[in-house]
Amino acid sequence: MLRIYQILSTLLIPVIIFNIFIRIYRKKEDRLRFIERFGKPTVKKNTEKKILWIHAASIGEFKSSDLIIERYHKVFDILVTTTTKSSAEYIKEFYKNKIIHQYIPFDVSLWCSRFLNFWKPNLILWIESDIWPNMLNKIRVKNINCLYLNARISPTSFKKWKSTKNFYRNSLKSFNKIFAQSKDDKKRIQELTNLQIDYIGNLKLAKNKNNSSINKDQSNTIMIASTHSNEEKEIIKCIKKTIHEFNLKIYLAPRHPERIGTIKQELNKEGFNISLESKKEIEENNIVIIDSFGKLDQYFKISDLVILGGSFLKNIGGHNPIEPASYGCAIISGNYVDNWTNIYEDMVKANSCIMVNKFEDIDIKMKELLNNNLEIKKIQANALEFSNRSFFEKEKLFKDIEKYIN
Repeated sequence: MLRIYQILSTLLIPVIIFNIFIRIYRKKEDRLRFIERFGKPTVKKNTEKKILWIHAASIGEFKSSDLIIERYHKVFDILVTTTTKSSAEYIKEFYKNKIIHQYIPFDVSLWCSRFLNFWKPNLILWIESDIWPNMLNKIRVKNINCLYLNARISPTSFKKWKSTKNFYRNSLKSFNKIFAQSKDDKKRIQELTNLQIDYIGNLKLAKNKNNSSINKDQSNTIMIASTHSNEEKEIIKCIKKTIHEFNLKIYLAPRHPERIGTIKQELNKEGFNISLESKKEIEENNIVIIDSFGKLDQYFKISDLVILGGSFLKNIGGHNPIEPASYGCAIISGNYVDNWTNIYEDMVKANSCIMVNKFEDIDIKMKELLNNNLEIKKIQANALEFSNRSFFEKEKLFKDIEKYIN
């Protein structure tokens, strides 16, 4: 199966090259750095330090590696690869010279070999669900130690991989150790591969420090965070009257910033003035769209309530509720949270999160909380307390990193 994949990926090289130029034209690919996608470096390598390579496809996956970077960036050269322009921009703004960033090459054997031959990493940390068979095969052939962190496989992907589970198993055999994101993921991966899978918690829930207390001024500030296509329109449509009734301040942070133009048009039709956070324009009854990277935390701090997107439509899987909870926000979420099922179940039991079945229920729950100051404060306190639990055994991970780095 791997041989067939290698042949197909090689035959597709002309298509890949054509596609990358289309992406450059559409400004989805960096025209100054696109050669990195062919395994060619655009920066010099420091030969004095060992190289710790972290691969994380998106911003969310990359942010979960923060505690690793903070611990080791003075000891090793940390090479980070991602796939998106937004992640590269985020890294440049917030990490500067602390790490080396490159785009991971497309999964073609020649380009993977070129990348590995240049960088010669001493240890690789592969984060989440991004499986690249050619790259992983080259890593195994070159006998490079590699740990798979926060490994996950959704129920949908599990069904798809069942028909080619030997191919999946062989890809995962490149890892010295595999740490599952959840107990459910551990069970699914073990069933597909018969490999030893460890569980030490969810890396995305690891924090360098806890917040002991958060003071909210109950200013009727609402944040609608990590929304996907159609969620913004439906949420605003349902809470439109409540926004005016309570004179709410609304901050909206879509999951994919490239959709902001479409979102503005949709919300203008609902009669709202829309401004961008970067423009610093606040108008009456205005909805402010957060269009700058790395700003979520500062808006979680001032928000009384967070409506967490990615959870109201099927096949998205929800987003991390611990982030807003750690800033003492009351949280309303939809029920489609397959990626975070266990966490949400525990949060509901702890009365630190409210889950609803449909968009219309958001408005009902919002009004209940806005009319009951004691209840919203109780949920905020519960959310903060819940977020301060220990969800990840980071010292166990650090021991393995130090054990496997050559």
